[in-house]
Amino acid sequence: MRGVRSAGLAVLLSLAGVAIGGAGQSAMARPSVAAAQRPPLVIPALRQWYHGTGSWRLGPHARILVWPDHADLLSLARQLSADLRHEVGRRLPVAAQRSGYRTGDVVLRQSDDLARRLGDEGYSLEVSRLVRITAPTTAGLFYGGRSVVQMLHQGLSVHQGFGLDVPRYPERGLMVDASRTTYSTNWVLREIRRLAALKLNILHLHLTDDQRWAIVSRSYPSLAAKNAFTRRDIRRILRLARRDHVTVIPEIEMPGHMAAFLAQHPGMELRPAATASSSTSQQYLTDKLDITNPKALAAMRKILDEYLPMFPGPYWDMGADEYLPPAEYAAFPQLATYATTRYGVGATPSDAVHGFINWVDGIVRAHHKTLRIWSDQMGGTGVVPVNPDVVAEWWSSVSPLGDTVTVSPNALLGEGHQVLNAGWYPNYYTDDLGPVAGKAKLPGVYASWQVNQFDGQELKNGTVTTQQTVPASSPGLLGTTLDIWGPLNETTRQTAAGIEPRLAVLSQKAWGSRLPAPTYAGFAKEMRRVGLPR
Repeated sequence: MRGVRSAGLAVLLSLAGVAIGGAGQSAMARPSVAAAQRPPLVIPALRQWYHGTGSWRLGPHARILVWPDHADLLSLARQLSADLRHEVGRRLPVAAQRSGYRTGDVVLRQSDDLARRLGDEGYSLEVSRLVRITAPTTAGLFYGGRSVVQMLHQGLSVHQGFGLDVPRYPERGLMVDASRTTYSTNWVLREIRRLAALKLNILHLHLTDDQRWAIVSRSYPSLAAKNAFTRRDIRRILRLARRDHVTVIPEIEMPGHMAAFLAQHPGMELRPAATASSSTSQQYLTDKLDITNPKALAAMRKILDEYLPMFPGPYWDMGADEYLPPAEYAAFPQLATYATTRYGVGATPSDAVHGFINWVDGIVRAHHKTLRIWSDQMGGTGVVPVNPDVVAEWWSSVSPLGDTVTVSPNALLGEGHQVLNAGWYPNYYTDDLGPVAGKAKLPGVYASWQVNQFDGQELKNGTVTTQQTVPASSPGLLGTTLDIWGPLNETTRQTAAGIEPRLAVLSQKAWGSRLPAPTYAGFAKEMRRVGLPR
């Protein structure tokens, strides 16, 4: 590989037999003898690596260079220079030039040559007398830079070779329940940086729930809880997320988990019939929106019209979970009446719920975004299915406060939905919610769990069982997130420390490359070698 140039890339790929599929695909070439050697250590591990001879060393006069026809990459190069300063003790000069490279330079080049193989986030990494990062997108170049940062944390020399790196799943990240627990803006900003270091690209902010409304509102100023995120806070979060290629997904819960809103706006809550038991009345008076009430619908549209423009990303999350279990529908006959009036004979209360989800979906699509919901209210009998463009964030096969038995991931994929694996096991980080009873044990997750495995658990002997598996190559399987649910019996600093190794494992699993160590204990040592946590 010594002295290889980008112009010879096609020949190199042919000799190596490289065939990497895009996100959600599993096409990988059989490793050559050279590829069987240990590649440079990064987390997540490189998908493919072909060893050369000799090594590259970051010299005292090394620079970060971009091609002049992509001078807009200078800001990306400056960011890489700033990040490398923590590893090498100095900022590398940045410039735009096509030739005149010196031994030890780092070159960033955006090119469509490998677009079919590398997709939106992949990159090639050539280490010869130079380090060359080539990618179709700035995200790919950014991730290539993250690999270089980790390599140089281990020393100023890197073995020569050539690699292609691309994530298997397009969505990899973190969900933060900012309603039950108060997180500072600085805490969120630090987590964005940590996500970026691990090539994770999703930050889902759960902003409202029964306990708190954690974002200011101009439409309803009294809603905002103490220390709620201001518009300035949101702008800071979005600015850093955009720079670090992290997509922020906001979630405003409706029509369930709305006690924080309904406590201030009585008359919009779902009220049981007078014949319902007192226990039912007590349970449901304060947290469920009456989706048959035009006044309530007008209020939700007002909220959506305010918040949707605040978040420029492609997604909007309405939660939509735990509204009502079918056994409780009879206590609220207005739902059945509304459904048959609106959707005709054969409609059920489930259709009223689905119709509300689809109504929100129409508003969200008008803002050129895709709606996402938790999966537990997508079933039920009736005539109105949830629109297939709605993304399902699958979290449980049984929901005591939603559909008793939820729609399976395979069924949702068959109905045309894209599905994210956010299942109890191993994704939940919590103290006392759910059958996992808190936090999954990382050795079992690292050794046995895969992103396409849903609804699992770890037995006392360390064995991981899986009850539902979808095809790993399914194009509708988006990926996975670690989900922090509160309240937690720990400080937010402790939470940050607790999720760090879990994010590293999730990153490795969602990237889809070969494990860098056979056991979690070995992986933990590799984390320290590459400079994690940061």
